[in-house]
Amino acid sequence: MITLVAMLACTAYALDPVPNESGFSGFIRAGAGVLKYESNMVAGNNLMDVGDETINSLTDEPDSETTGMGMFNFELAYTFASTRTQLTLGSQIEDIARLELGQQLAVKQELPDKSILSIGFLFSGIPTEVWEDPYLTDSARQETDRDSTGARLVYDRILGSSFEFRYSYRSIEIDNEESGLSPSLGLSPAERGLLRRDGDNHYLDLNYRFDFGDRHRLVSGITYFNEDRDGDAMSNSGMDFQLTYFFFNDPVTLVVNGLVGWADFDEDNPIYDKAREDDRYAAGVQYYYKNPFGWKPLGHEDFSVFASGSYLLEDADIDFYDTEVITALAGVLFRF
Repeated sequence: MITLVAMLACTAYALDPVPNESGFSGFIRAGAGVLKYESNMVAGNNLMDVGDETINSLTDEPDSETTGMGMFNFELAYTFASTRTQLTLGSQIEDIARLELGQQLAVKQELPDKSILSIGFLFSGIPTEVWEDPYLTDSARQETDRDSTGARLVYDRILGSSFEFRYSYRSIEIDNEESGLSPSLGLSPAERGLLRRDGDNHYLDLNYRFDFGDRHRLVSGITYFNEDRDGDAMSNSGMDFQLTYFFFNDPVTLVVNGLVGWADFDEDNPIYDKAREDDRYAAGVQYYYKNPFGWKPLGHEDFSVFASGSYLLEDADIDFYDTEVITALAGVLFRF
């Protein structure tokens, strides 16, 4: 869920500037909508279920599940203006582009050249639920939590430029990992070990912003990722290329983005006797309207309504691992 349901909505690809005045600031974002989800590996989370409890085949594509979904995220920050330092807690708006459903406690420092350095601790907010043994057929599969902790380093506006570099590390832990334990598979302990999903994720991002006047921005990004899992058949690395266009025309903001990428897995999967390869595609559009009809709830000047839609496909050469996601959301955004 963290890496697959991508690109829901964001208002900027970059760290927010450090405010010029000391005090509290942040945002609250809430919405609701519809999620259509196809996956044999993900069960959902504490708020919703998206997977089939019982499956009958290990060669078929997953069935689709359609469900309502809610969304609530926030950031609370405190700025020390004299030292150009800010402490933040919450879910970062730039994370919402990838729907990383965790939280971050971070310190952000503006440097003399106006670049910004951020160091944060990442932890699970709402753990994703996966199947203890996703390969169990003709019987009800049991859910288990997938937790993550880690750290993130961001260097934005590098040396006063429009480049941004970020590195994210997450340690992934499956509470009860039983992949391949089903007797019908006949896997040896060594073969079951190849399917373990615990491990470490490493993501390296490099983004560049092009501004065209006051109304247009284009952000290009390239990501290298390495998911080093305890099971070599689940370990993979790959690249994503993303392009995002922003249109600013107060009170309207429009965001359109697209992504293509791939992932190659390290070892042969013992169930399918070949190493998995994925192609990844995603697209999204988000529309914001500030203070519609002159609304200023509780006196807030920076209040917006939004609507968004997104599509993602992970097309694996092993049909069982195919994933498809479609979302439609609407909601409100407060900044303070």
